[in-house]
Amino acid sequence: MTVSQPESVDRFRQFLRINTMHPTPDYHACAEFLVQQGKEIGLETKIVEPVKGKPVVILKLEGSEPNEKSLLLSCHTDVVPVFEEFWTHDPFSADRVETENGDFKIYARGSQDMKVTGSLYLEALRLIKNSGKKLKRNVFVVFAPDEEIGGADGVKAFVETEDFRQLNAGFDLDEGLLGADHRNTFLYAERTISQVIFTANGNTGHGSQFIEGTAIEKLLPVINELMKLRDQEKAKLDALDDDGTNIKSGEVTSINLTQLEGGKQPNVVPATYSVTFDIRVTPNVDLEEFRSYLKNLADKNGVEMRLIQPDEGRTITKVDRSNPFIDTFLSVLEKRGVVPEPIICPGGTDARFVRLKGVPAFGFNPLRHHRILAHDHDEYVLESEYLYGIGVYVDLIEGLSNV
Repeated sequence: MTVSQPESVDRFRQFLRINTMHPTPDYHACAEFLVQQGKEIGLETKIVEPVKGKPVVILKLEGSEPNEKSLLLSCHTDVVPVFEEFWTHDPFSADRVETENGDFKIYARGSQDMKVTGSLYLEALRLIKNSGKKLKRNVFVVFAPDEEIGGADGVKAFVETEDFRQLNAGFDLDEGLLGADHRNTFLYAERTISQVIFTANGNTGHGSQFIEGTAIEKLLPVINELMKLRDQEKAKLDALDDDGTNIKSGEVTSINLTQLEGGKQPNVVPATYSVTFDIRVTPNVDLEEFRSYLKNLADKNGVEMRLIQPDEGRTITKVDRSNPFIDTFLSVLEKRGVVPEPIICPGGTDARFVRLKGVPAFGFNPLRHHRILAHDHDEYVLESEYLYGIGVYVDLIEGLSNV
């Protein structure tokens, strides 16, 4: 028996079919779709390009007191690449597949990260607009590019514009983690991206000789020390992660060796060699002290060190219920029987750029009972949870915009 598809699900699937995968995301088609959705709902629409060819779509539901601080709903439109040979469904067909218990799985790249959240915003605003309710504060939905490649040409550029300042944002909701079971989390802080390249120069010559002072010799102590630190941080996480959910990973610093580069051919000792580590520094340690540690590690071994993103700072939104937005966010969820756990984001999101402008920001996704598949093969969301999430966002938007 064919089960009819809700219109909200159809619109979600349309969004998922737009291929915004790096390195050539179709931002133009995506912006056209979002503007069309905004106009259908009855929202004001605007496209700005802080960086040419990288559109930021702004949708506005005007409030009765537009001079008050606004509610900002943030979503990135880009998605990461796929390995199609490992997918059982076309990653941009948004297949809707019935499960054994009568639910449906919607398969697509970006279904979890993070087009689902942007769709929840749109469907919640559609219901609010159709209800005839007039909210107090302006509500802005901002769809931005390039989050998956660091956000430099996306939200990082956007927050420096007059268009952002005119939003007069008082509180921001951005991407969060899906719940692996019945529980939810929200992100109040992030580990700081501290990707680092160590480069060594040394003696070269024929590969048959015992050459001293080579580039690789200089790098090995650096690699060994950071891999030892990695083991120590992993042990800390194992002690914290008593339920296997890994939601405490933001409490420790992650370290991964991601690139080794150098050498011309097997019988030539390389004169230059480099190693790259992807490091995410927990806010539980002093960021500048940690970066000084990296620099000292390089200096004592005679190698050069370069941070790939040296201007990355620390961003934390204090979970303080004296802030009426934060109190309302938690109160709305409590009324729905949801008491989300505040956690440090293990990766990086666009919320860090908004926080740096003095705007409190939480990352939140209301969906539960999911295998976490962001950036993985066969990424999907459950239709029942998607429909549930729309209702959650109706309550959140109404509550936060009427603070």
